[in-house]
Amino acid sequence: MKNLFNNIKKYIKEYYKAIIIYILILVVFLIEFPYYISAPGGLINTDDKIKTTENFKMKGSLNMAYVSEIHATIPTLIISLLNKDWDVEKETEVKNDNETVEEKNYRNKMLLEEANDTALLVAYKHSDINYKITNNKVYITYVDEMAKTDLKIGDRILKIDNQKITDKESLFSYISSKKIKDKITIEVNDINGNKQTRKATLIDILNEPKVGAIITETFDVKSNEKVKFNFNGSESGSSGGLMLTLALYSHLNQVDLTSGKTIVGTGTIDINGNVGEISGIKYKLIGAVNKHADVFLVPKGKNYKEAKKIKKEKGYNIKLIPVGTFEEALTYLKNH
Repeated sequence: MKNLFNNIKKYIKEYYKAIIIYILILVVFLIEFPYYISAPGGLINTDDKIKTTENFKMKGSLNMAYVSEIHATIPTLIISLLNKDWDVEKETEVKNDNETVEEKNYRNKMLLEEANDTALLVAYKHSDINYKITNNKVYITYVDEMAKTDLKIGDRILKIDNQKITDKESLFSYISSKKIKDKITIEVNDINGNKQTRKATLIDILNEPKVGAIITETFDVKSNEKVKFNFNGSESGSSGGLMLTLALYSHLNQVDLTSGKTIVGTGTIDINGNVGEISGIKYKLIGAVNKHADVFLVPKGKNYKEAKKIKKEKGYNIKLIPVGTFEEALTYLKNH
C-alpha cells in the first residue's frame, strides 16, 4: 500500500501540469450554465416514426422540423457569439417560472402522446376506415402560478363536483358553465395512481372562468389497421402533429403526397383538424433550408408572418405554404 501511494505521488509530481490542463479542459467543456442555446435543427422523416400494415413508400418525403436546444457551456457560448442563428436564452425563458426541468419534460412527453393519438384520429376521420375511441384520460401537465388550486402535475382528472369527466371537452364544458371565483372539487388519481381530492377557485383569464392549468388528453384509437409509433426518449412536444397526420393519411390511403419533393412542415393538430402555431419557427425554417427542402408548411398567423420575413431577409429559395387546417395542407399537396 505504501509503495502504491509513493508511485501515485511520484506520478502526480511528474505529470502535474498535464493533470491541471486536463482538469481545466473538463471544466471548460462540461460545466453547464443556467442558459440554453436555441439553434437550427434538422428534419425527421415521418416514415421513420410510424409503421402501418401497408408497405407503402413515397418518392419524396414528409418531414417534421425541430429546434436544437443546447445546454450552455463555454464552447457553445463562444460559438453562439460567432453564429447569428444561435440565440442564448435564460433557463427560465425555456421553461415556466414555477416549473422544474423534470416537469417540463413530463409535460412535453404527454403532449407528444396526445399529438400522436390526435394525428391518428384525424387521419382515420379523413380515410375510409372504421374506428373507435376508447380509454380517454385527462391529465394536468402544468399549473400556472396564478392558479388558486392544489392540483399537481400528473393528476388524472376523474370527476369535478362529482360529475364524471370523460374527455377534455366535457371538462371545458363544465368549467365554462361556472363563474369566475366559483369553487370546485376535483377528484383525481395522482401521478402515483392514488386517489386524491383537490380544490380549485376559478380565476379570470380573458374574462372567462379557468382553472389555470394545461390539460392534456390521451386516448386509444381502435381499428383494423395496425399503426405503431416509433419515437425515442429524447423526442417530445406536439409541434409535429400536422406532418404526422399527413404521413398517416398517406400510408393508410397509399397516396403519395410528395410529388418526389422534400416536404417539411410544423404545427400542432387538434381533433377537428385545426393547425396550431408553434415556437421556434425561425430555427425550423433555417433547418429546413439547410437540408434543401422544397416546401415548408407553416401555421397561418404569426408563424407564417415570421417565416415570410426571415425568408425575405435571407433570400431563401423555399416555398412557404400557410395552412390553417389539415384539409388545407392535404388539398395543397394533392394539387402540387
